[in-house]
Amino acid sequence: MTFKRTFKDDNNIYFLVEYIKGMELFDVIREIGILSTYDSQFYIGSLLLCIEYLHTNCIIYRDIKPENIMVDYKVYRLLYIYRDI
Repeated sequence: MTFKRTFKDDNNIYFLVEYIKGMELFDVIREIGILSTYDSQFYIGSLLLCIEYLHTNCIIYRDIKPENIMVDYKVYRLLYIYRDI
């Protein structure tokens, strides 16, 4: 996800980022149904790689859940999305 620009008004700060064609992991699981062992291992392994990357850059992300994880349209890359604060 490429950062483009920020904007602000009296109450909020906005981040403009590139469009990612995909959906939340929660919605992917809902469409697929119960994940097979292979699919579960794939998504968990991908998620662990993301967490490892964040931790090597001294970033701690405490709100990991399917609704906060974006899967791109190729369904092999997991990307963190930020949530409303």
